[in-house]
Amino acid sequence: MTNDEFESLLRGETSPIPVAEQEEQLRRQSPPPRRSGAGWAVFTVVLVLVGALVGGGFWGWNQYGQRVLDYLGEEEIPDFAGTGAPPEVILVIESGDIGEDVARKLSEEGVTASFESVYQILLQDTSITFQPGTYRLLSEMSAQSALDAIANPENRVIYKVTIPEGVTLAQALEIIAENSDISLADLEQATSDPTVYGVNPEGDSLEGYLFPATYTLEPGSSASDVIAMMVDEMISRLDGLGIAPDQWHTVLTTAALIQREAREPEDFYKVSAVIENRVADDMLLQFDSTVTYWEKTHGTVWTTDEARANGDNPYNTYVYPGLPPGPIGLPGDIALDAAINPAAADYKYFVTVNLQSGATVFSDTLREHEAAVQLLGEWCDVAENRPYCE
Repeated sequence: MTNDEFESLLRGETSPIPVAEQEEQLRRQSPPPRRSGAGWAVFTVVLVLVGALVGGGFWGWNQYGQRVLDYLGEEEIPDFAGTGAPPEVILVIESGDIGEDVARKLSEEGVTASFESVYQILLQDTSITFQPGTYRLLSEMSAQSALDAIANPENRVIYKVTIPEGVTLAQALEIIAENSDISLADLEQATSDPTVYGVNPEGDSLEGYLFPATYTLEPGSSASDVIAMMVDEMISRLDGLGIAPDQWHTVLTTAALIQREAREPEDFYKVSAVIENRVADDMLLQFDSTVTYWEKTHGTVWTTDEARANGDNPYNTYVYPGLPPGPIGLPGDIALDAAINPAAADYKYFVTVNLQSGATVFSDTLREHEAAVQLLGEWCDVAENRPYCE
């Protein structure tokens, strides 16, 4: 399209933007893909129109918009028919991409027949917006089908990773690797230096410092970005509870014990009371969960005499007094709250008497505790309950 033709299109009007500025805008634009002679004319009109709109707002559109769209309608713009066919195409819309960027990417990837076929629709419907992300599309889609597909959440490629409360750091990394495109090796490397994430725990381990929750991960996310997100979430929870940084490690260590030992919400606060009372009375905690953590025998409540006597296990609360040197898993919200708000009770013992329901008996004295342990033995003697007691 020549300058004379464009001037005739807008005959009788004064452009809100000087020609020199229009030309400068054109020079800054990267050329659209698959530009035919007609396509270049269309693209020129579009860019000058955009300049007019920037300078004149709705007035510019009212004056020129319909005439430009009428002109576009007269052009023969390449467009595929139908909703496309294999092979699949993965389209990435970056933060900050505008309609022109998306139209160009669709054409370059072979999803649409031309840049102009998409851009014409975007000019006609200015309400169309794009959510940054990764999308699964097909080849040779009509422009309208491609835009509809991007607007359909089912075509968004995301990874949803759920980290259960109480799992260990190693287990959490395995879950992330199994449910995303991040390798376990990269995740292990990303957790090797906790100071990178603004924490400096004893033992140089991020155990306990990742908040267990469901996370949405974009394809291509780096391991360090994911770990940073989870550590930041845990720090946010600690800050929300008013826990000072110099108390983070103690609270997380206590909360992780509570998370592994309690089942019902009210029991979290009772287990916290047991920890507080036993430590205050210089009693060994004697938690089996600290033994199984070191032994990596997760999934059982039973420990052997040999394991309980193992002094090589620094987490062994049957051997060493006080709290273990660090968390034994990833605690959730209730455990964190219970760690700083133990129940007002004199409990020093507890035992789960129904391994299926998690029913637990808390006791003040050793005699009461021994009676509760007998209840567990009787429960395990029932044939249908024996699988839980093995």
